[in-house]
Amino acid sequence: MKMSQNTLATSVVENIIPSVRALHPYSLKVTEARVKLNQNESPWDVPESFKQHVLERCAARAWNRYPDFYPQDVLRDLGQLHGLNESWVMVGNGSNELIASVLSAAVGSGQKVAYPIPTFTLYEMMIHAAEGVPVAVPLTDDLQYDREAFLRLADEGEAHLLLCTPNNPTGSVVEPAFVAELARRTPRLVLVDEAYVHFGHHDHSVLLKEYPNVIVLRTLSKALGLAGVRLGYALAHPSLTEHITKVKLPYNVGVFGLEVARELLADPTLADEAAQRLVRERERLIQALRPMPFARVYDGQANFVLVRLQQPGALYDALLAQGILIRNVSHYQGLAGCLRLSVGRPEENDELIAALHAWFAEEKNR
Repeated sequence: MKMSQNTLATSVVENIIPSVRALHPYSLKVTEARVKLNQNESPWDVPESFKQHVLERCAARAWNRYPDFYPQDVLRDLGQLHGLNESWVMVGNGSNELIASVLSAAVGSGQKVAYPIPTFTLYEMMIHAAEGVPVAVPLTDDLQYDREAFLRLADEGEAHLLLCTPNNPTGSVVEPAFVAELARRTPRLVLVDEAYVHFGHHDHSVLLKEYPNVIVLRTLSKALGLAGVRLGYALAHPSLTEHITKVKLPYNVGVFGLEVARELLADPTLADEAAQRLVRERERLIQALRPMPFARVYDGQANFVLVRLQQPGALYDALLAQGILIRNVSHYQGLAGCLRLSVGRPEENDELIAALHAWFAEEKNR
């Protein structure tokens, strides 16, 4: 008997593993705004001279040929930034791709992976896709890591540990000494996502030689204004990179991404300079927000500021009506009433501050 299209479609979907079928897709509503402070992007583009050099390098290459299968110079130079050789380095189409590769290599059916919550929502999805078991560890009431809970998990030795530090969307951190303690106590992997490392005070790559179960992930999207390029890298002991590379797609970074990396690595101080500018703006924004009647303005070490108030939706709508787009994260577990404000250029931050003053003044008079 011939099956109907609806019946056939339902039958076909049963080929997708149940844990993936149950997921909601990672998405972001596209909203146009004059001042865009919702995605933790760098407010500054890279210099025009940087772009021109990259374009010239790309134009000089044969586009009918695959990119470098093993970009030794890029791996070497990235390793040298951390005192490592190229065997410790993997590059990816964004650090998210490399997190997925690590999970694909290390997480089998039923393997637990613990992570803080709230955090980057893609972690849970990637764990499910790897057929693992997500173990969400709530942050404390003041949105800091529950260190005792993670230490207990390390002692149990059943779960890989995935830490985002500074954490998105809270900006909270754990320092290398704590991660070292976790690595000493567990035989499992300790993955440290340092997407926002340039804006904080800690560098966990210093742990790699002493603790071979630590993996550090970096991105060039945040501090350098290269979000559109999608370029990241992972640092891990060669005994791990040897096997993780087996599940990482070949030629995963194209010609353009590799040439961007080469141009950047010719002057790696660009990242530090850009981050220092943004940190100064972050601190200025925090100081301007503190006198306002928020329920709380959270300290953090990322390129955004988290605030809590009674009417997050009303403030979000009021700012958007003025062309200022921020991120409403009040639906995240533990973040009721919270908004995340990405740090913008000085003039954008000035406009945000003025709009907030005006809104609170109007609320007071109602």
